[in-house]
Amino acid sequence: MPSVQRWVTRSDAWTPEDDARLASLVLQHIRSGSTQLRAFEEAASQLGRTAAACGYRWNGVVRKRYRDEIEAAKRERKAGQRRANQTAAAGQETHAVTVTTADSMKDVIKFLQTFSEQYQNLLQQVEALAAENAKLQQRVEELTAQLAKAQEAVPAITPEQLEEDSKALFAIMERARKLLEAEGPRLPNE
Repeated sequence: MPSVQRWVTRSDAWTPEDDARLASLVLQHIRSGSTQLRAFEEAASQLGRTAAACGYRWNGVVRKRYRDEIEAAKRERKAGQRRANQTAAAGQETHAVTVTTADSMKDVIKFLQTFSEQYQNLLQQVEALAAENAKLQQRVEELTAQLAKAQEAVPAITPEQLEEDSKALFAIMERARKLLEAEGPRLPNE
């Protein structure tokens, strides 16, 4: 039987959606050349948390899952900086908005795919637990039936029967005591 871990869910716990939104914002800021601190401040306002909490979550958990995306964002930023030096200011603004929007959509699509996979995994776990629950309920019914059958096989002793049996046992013990007294005391070596 696989062990089931129970988690207490805090009302302010980070959800996968929060993590994805935080990652999307930080990656967007990396691509645009902004600082992570500004990304944490923006995430804090959107997620209803402090910038410090967003930074702690990013550095402690989320960053590890997005290593490849971070490197890609840095490359895009460098490529964007090179292009910016070669193009006019007007063209640069249009390009940055287009890249940011396309990348944001990619992030959303990736999040939805991950969410779908997690949902399917949870459905499989629920089905497995339901099957295990049914087996355990069947086992409880079998054991209950066995217990009832065993109780039927043992005759019930009434208080009157117990009293009669006790009197008979005491009578036998009394006879044995009288027989031993009649024979007299014996020495252990005899």
